[in-house]
Amino acid sequence: MILPLRPTREVWTFDWFDMDVPIQFGSMFILPTCFYVLHRQTRMLIGHEFVRELDQRRVELFLHHLFQERGAPDKLLVPDLDEWEEGVWQTLSREYQCQINLIDAEPTEEEAREREGVESQLSNLIAGSADNLLTTHGHTFVAQGLTKSIKHMRSLEKRRALLNKALELSPNLPEALVELAELELQEGNLDTASEEFAKAIEVAAPFQIEGEFGAFLRAQHGRMLTAWQKGETVEAIAVGEELLFADPVDHSGVRFLVPLLQLSLNQFEAANEFFAWYRQSYPNDLEDPGFCFGWAITLFQTDEETAAIENYKRGMLHNLYIAPLLLDLPEPSPEIWQHNERGDFSYAADFVDSFGGIWEREPAALRFLRELYVSMLPHLDSLIDLRRQMAELQDHRYEPNHRKLWDGLLAEEERLVQRW
Repeated sequence: MILPLRPTREVWTFDWFDMDVPIQFGSMFILPTCFYVLHRQTRMLIGHEFVRELDQRRVELFLHHLFQERGAPDKLLVPDLDEWEEGVWQTLSREYQCQINLIDAEPTEEEAREREGVESQLSNLIAGSADNLLTTHGHTFVAQGLTKSIKHMRSLEKRRALLNKALELSPNLPEALVELAELELQEGNLDTASEEFAKAIEVAAPFQIEGEFGAFLRAQHGRMLTAWQKGETVEAIAVGEELLFADPVDHSGVRFLVPLLQLSLNQFEAANEFFAWYRQSYPNDLEDPGFCFGWAITLFQTDEETAAIENYKRGMLHNLYIAPLLLDLPEPSPEIWQHNERGDFSYAADFVDSFGGIWEREPAALRFLRELYVSMLPHLDSLIDLRRQMAELQDHRYEPNHRKLWDGLLAEEERLVQRW
């Protein structure tokens, strides 16, 4: 069938706005973001959708569905954002033969009034359900739901909006206070984070259940990290020791950080006491490579070179990058297989950035590590080559003998390690 030509080019505009009323979204509570499309000439609402947050992939899907249901316009106007990927818009434009223009212009007064009217109309669609939600579930329950949903949000602005709303509904909700403090820490607002963690600790303390890593312990952990980032290392150590007393299971892993902080203050005697306590308190514990390196330099400083060598070897086994980074030597390719994320290059780079100064201050300890590392290079090269093979095999899971070949490589790795 031949369709009549459009008398004028049809132009639509896409826009969005964030809402400040909570709604239930599947199993979550959210503050929705509303997408909508208007006809440029008639200002008629073409379509809308409530989503969790602004995201280009969600926008793309929304427009796909709308174009399939209503047909595509000749032109679509989209507000420009730095994070938009232009390739996505180009693909959508070619698929639907629709010109897509990214615009960066302030709306006129008339357009702003029209936009307010549309947004008010769309907000009214969910206002009743939002009021009913609070009436049915109560403010605290909804606030808890909003707090839980932040782990599903990518935008820091949306996370902050959710937490602010949660605290508006339930001002002393411990988990929301902790999340907000962690957000401040993540954004580098250290003084604000310190204040927020202190408030969270005070509020959460009465609700702490022994054996659970709840809001109180999370806030203490955040307080420790904030003190460390502020350069208040003595305070960070004290909080870390308090945490280990309050939470012997150590859900947050501060046992691996406390002695390194002590070493950063040149407190080798205190660190040695900590390692001795650790050996008794955490037998058969998982091995953290940075912790092994810290233990090794402590043993070297106390003239226990044989034990220092064993700890350095364990550290090198679990992370092949720390030693060469400390020694300013070429490091292996990052494209090799690792047992876990503690073995990757980024872990090593973060460790050296935070604690490399411990070795820089001790020339004899650095020389000892260099001599050991050079002597270990033949073994390390064999291990690196084997893990490169493991990385290649891992990417070929459709290999018919994958399991047999993989088990063989694991057995060979174990034989190499035993020869150390």
